[in-house]
Amino acid sequence: MIRRGTTFSSPNVFNIKRRMKIALLFVMLAPLTIIGRLFYMQTFLHQEFTSKTEKAIYNAINEDRLRGKIFDVNGRSLAESVRTHSLGINKRYIKDKTKTVDFLSDVLKMPPAEILSKWDKSRNFFFLAKKIKPDKYIQLASVMRSPLGQGMELSPEYERIHPYGQSALDIIGASNSKNLGLSGIEQMFNKELSQDISKKRAKRARGGDVIYDRSLKEKVSVSNIYLTIDEIAQYYVEKALQKAVENVAPERAIAVVQEPASGKILAAASYPVKDGQSQAFQFTYEPGSTFKTIAIASALDSGSVRITDSIDMSGRNWEVAKGVIVRDKQHNKEYLSIPEIMQLSSNIGAGKIAVETGAKKLFSYIKAFGFGTKTDINFNGESKGNVPPYNTWTKVDTAAHGYGYGIAITPIQLITAYSAIANDGVLMQPHLIDRIEHANGKIEKLSKPIKIRQVIKKETAQAMKKVLQSVVEHGSGKRAQIKGYNVAGKTGTAEKLTKEGGYAKRNHVVSFCGMVPVSNPQFTILIILDNPAKYTFGGTAAAPVFKDIAEPLLTLKGIAPDQVDFDFN
Repeated sequence: MIRRGTTFSSPNVFNIKRRMKIALLFVMLAPLTIIGRLFYMQTFLHQEFTSKTEKAIYNAINEDRLRGKIFDVNGRSLAESVRTHSLGINKRYIKDKTKTVDFLSDVLKMPPAEILSKWDKSRNFFFLAKKIKPDKYIQLASVMRSPLGQGMELSPEYERIHPYGQSALDIIGASNSKNLGLSGIEQMFNKELSQDISKKRAKRARGGDVIYDRSLKEKVSVSNIYLTIDEIAQYYVEKALQKAVENVAPERAIAVVQEPASGKILAAASYPVKDGQSQAFQFTYEPGSTFKTIAIASALDSGSVRITDSIDMSGRNWEVAKGVIVRDKQHNKEYLSIPEIMQLSSNIGAGKIAVETGAKKLFSYIKAFGFGTKTDINFNGESKGNVPPYNTWTKVDTAAHGYGYGIAITPIQLITAYSAIANDGVLMQPHLIDRIEHANGKIEKLSKPIKIRQVIKKETAQAMKKVLQSVVEHGSGKRAQIKGYNVAGKTGTAEKLTKEGGYAKRNHVVSFCGMVPVSNPQFTILIILDNPAKYTFGGTAAAPVFKDIAEPLLTLKGIAPDQVDFDFN
């Protein structure tokens, strides 16, 4: 029986439509996923993919920046950087290896085998030559845009040079190719002298050429350092010191020149020369007789002795303690005045005066003069020396300290103490850095005169200057005399301790420290010759070096003679 008017759907038709919808959904799913992913990437990952694109196109190439200069006090360049270039080879861009090697061998004067050795050892990129001279740079640069130059890269860098050679190199120090100060002033003021290595953005062309992004500009932010050193004075000091080295062949030699009124170091030289290792600030030693000046000045200032006193020489054999005898062999006098003790460099006289002054009082003056403490001259490795506490001193120790044994000092301490005497008893802060000139034009002055303390009274200082003048005129310092000028100073010949603990007669330090002109001291000069091969004394070896330094300095600075009876003819 058939019913009319009712429509029936075939199950097969229904399944086909559903399958078509599902298929269409799957077909559209992939494009929709891709579109969604692209939208997400362009909207949320834009910056990340931009960076990746730039990295694919651009290279960040390290380039050394300019390093600040180091000048002497008058603006003479002691250390500066000059621009050079390094040649790098990017092997993947080289068109013809044989032609490239032949060309580089001819320009750089390098054997082909040496070039090929570096070539074979590298994976892709390697530096073939550094610090390329201008003539070779021109030849290399001329082919950079040609097929032969593809794969070659000339990277700018800076080389540190010293226009005055090794002059003051022990103070200036050294820096490396990475713009890092390694020693001396270069290290101490590395932050001011250096900039971080910059990264210039560069585009890599298809042929391997490097194209710098000119829109990136560098700002020079380095400072320049001015020392208190006067290069001309430094030259005279180094010349005189070299002469002394040739004459007596010491293991080391030191010479320092200071301006007493300001504390400025005008010159400081060491032998042998080692960059950043200035013995003027780092060497410690027992001073011997140059320290008698400190002991006697302390005694006079404290009232322990008077300038008119005479000291009993005890038959020139003074038994300080049982079994400990101090001898004077250089004279046959039973009594010595204060000036005579200094002129003849009497250990008995200086020792007795130290004992009379007393350990506590002498210690306080020694410390007031600046011994046993760093001077803060602003130089790495400065030693503070060693002054034992007074409550540990025996009578023998006190006597020995009076003539410069049993304590350790530095050259900068001794010259600054002598400068205090030259400066009417006022101890000044020593200076090595005059000023810093910053990139923004600001000048930071560091050598302004700074009074530390009045160590001894003005009257005591004036008396000591006369005593020291008598040493040069009538005593052991005669070879320091300069025609037309009054010179004051003291010699020293100190035996050195051996490894076994005793003092060696042939192992010694000779020295001289003095000032000129006495009427108004402009220079304090110290010379130290450590363990000369030729046996000698402070008066015969060190005092003449003082003269060799002082004479040209007096002329250089135009200092008028102060001897009233001086004959110009």
